[in-house]
Amino acid sequence: MRLNRITQLCKYEWDCVDQAILFIETNYRNAISAEQLAMEAGLSIRKLRVGLKSKTGLTLHAFHFKVRIEKAKPLLQDTYYPLKAIASSVGFKTESHFCKRFKRGTMLTPIEYRLLTAV
Repeated sequence: MRLNRITQLCKYEWDCVDQAILFIETNYRNAISAEQLAMEAGLSIRKLRVGLKSKTGLTLHAFHFKVRIEKAKPLLQDTYYPLKAIASSVGFKTESHFCKRFKRGTMLTPIEYRLLTAV
């Protein structure tokens, strides 16, 4: 029987989690692995995942997509760039993947969002 271990982080490790969050927010266009991010932040993967989930309520993967979607929103609101260009500029390889993730995160398609929020 495997017991769940409770992972606790010290102040320094929480600061490292903040660094990881900042790294994601700065490098959201790129693919970011848990291993790469743990190395950037100076944490074990386990502590990184626990800290990120605690701070954001999301897994690393989900948080990375959330940041990408948040970066896409102003482009949808304030520009008439095609969806393919917006998807590419925020790090999605395909327009269809962008649209699927956008709808999952906002309950609206990018076009619906653009129409509802356009100035």
